[in-house]
Amino acid sequence: FIIAVCGAVKSMIRHFKIRWLPEAAGCILVGVLFGGVMSFIPHYDLSFDHDWFLRIMVPPIVFEAALSIDKRSFHKHIVPILVYAVIGTLFATAVTAYIVHKGSSLLNCETIPYVESLTFGALISSIDPIAVLSVLSNLGMTDTDAIYVVIFGESLLNDGVAMVLFQTLVHFMDESLVIDREAFFLATTHFLVVAFGSVMVGSLSGMACTCYFYVFKGCQTPLVEVLVFFCWAFVPYYICDGVEWSGIVAIVTTGIVMDLYVVGQHSSAEEGGLPTASAGTPSVESVSQRKFDRNTLGRRVFSKKGHLSEMARTHVGFVTEILSTMMETAIFSYLGFFLFSYRYHWNFWHVTVAIAACCVSRAIMIPLLSLLANWIASMQQSRANCGAAVHHLRRGGSVNDTVVTIGSRMQLVLWFAGLRGAMSFALVENIPLYDAVTGEGSRMKAELKAMTSACIIFTVFVMGGCTDYVIERLGMSKVKNQSNVELTSLLSQANGRIAHTNSHDSGENIPQNGSPKVKTFRQRSRQ
Repeated sequence: FIIAVCGAVKSMIRHFKIRWLPEAAGCILVGVLFGGVMSFIPHYDLSFDHDWFLRIMVPPIVFEAALSIDKRSFHKHIVPILVYAVIGTLFATAVTAYIVHKGSSLLNCETIPYVESLTFGALISSIDPIAVLSVLSNLGMTDTDAIYVVIFGESLLNDGVAMVLFQTLVHFMDESLVIDREAFFLATTHFLVVAFGSVMVGSLSGMACTCYFYVFKGCQTPLVEVLVFFCWAFVPYYICDGVEWSGIVAIVTTGIVMDLYVVGQHSSAEEGGLPTASAGTPSVESVSQRKFDRNTLGRRVFSKKGHLSEMARTHVGFVTEILSTMMETAIFSYLGFFLFSYRYHWNFWHVTVAIAACCVSRAIMIPLLSLLANWIASMQQSRANCGAAVHHLRRGGSVNDTVVTIGSRMQLVLWFAGLRGAMSFALVENIPLYDAVTGEGSRMKAELKAMTSACIIFTVFVMGGCTDYVIERLGMSKVKNQSNVELTSLLSQANGRIAHTNSHDSGENIPQNGSPKVKTFRQRSRQ
């Protein structure tokens, strides 16, 4: 019932174009409302099951994101994505931890220990793609826009890095543990083992899935194809979860491999209708390529044409989107449901320091790493241009010197897009409570939960609500452009009808399709 109400709220936000209220914020408000009502029921205690959250609700969302991101755009913007997702997460974690630890020690509140501060920095550095992409989608942006791809790619990889770092730091919540050079070496080793081990599990699972669908291609009904596809999708997540590695990293890797080689990538020539060799007179290159493919098993198995039937490919995308939408709606309502639990210890100074650290760390990280990303991208482009200059000039072309740079406007949008959400909420619930016998765990879990909830509320409601206006102010919104295009189309069609009527009255022969401009516009809109 709560999910149904959330769906109605999201529809109303879209229908009435409530720009200052993100859809994720609407779901949180619904959860807060129902949570407040349920709290008045006597002898009824509500609790948050973080295991059920991480193992059931998160995997479909992460897998859908890995499956749906445009791989060509992802590869084109891979430099800034990796810089922000890997280096940026580590940098933001350290800065956040320093601000929280020093700020709490200077203010009139209990000092947050440095291990807890690092743990909080890791979990709050996880950027939620759901809330951000819903705002960008409402603004008319797609995976062809650089800002959309960079934010989507960063949030996709950022979650995995943040979870691996969080799992590493949780092992250091031990009073008997002395943080020295050896401890730092063990933490680094654990981080690398978990990260690369999870990538390996995801890659092997994706490759095994590709081999399976290659062997059984044409032997299964579309229903069975879809069923087996999702079975393979979630296998690596639970394998890594069982060995205490990162299931998020594994399922992201699997999703990318399965999208490339199982679902398949359509070439631009096929989509755009570019001329190809006819079936009757195949070119020499196509014949030799087919012979090479016959002799190379790996080329045939790991072909980007994919191994799913057309109907199964359509249903896979549809089912994946349904599961992801339902889970993300449930997560945000679930988040609001337990947001103001009595198990939280609210302190004004703790909350203030947490929000300040959350915003300041990203404000420092983005400009610095943008310089690094732009420098790396320019160096790569210079090498590519030097190697291809002679080839292009001999053919009479020009060297492509376009570089994907992160300008000041895009950096500002990236800062506003740093919304925290479901993943941060799940991770803070996964912090172990202090055990007096073993000395392990955290004494300040209740304070960390309140700090995390405050950051989620601030980023989703304040920063998420302002993102629409900021993007429009910067001239990066496409909604007005789309409305202008639609108005131009209507005017063109009206002019075509008037011209057709006048020509009918005067006896002139004008095509029934209307003005040639209308036809050209429709062709452009299809492309």
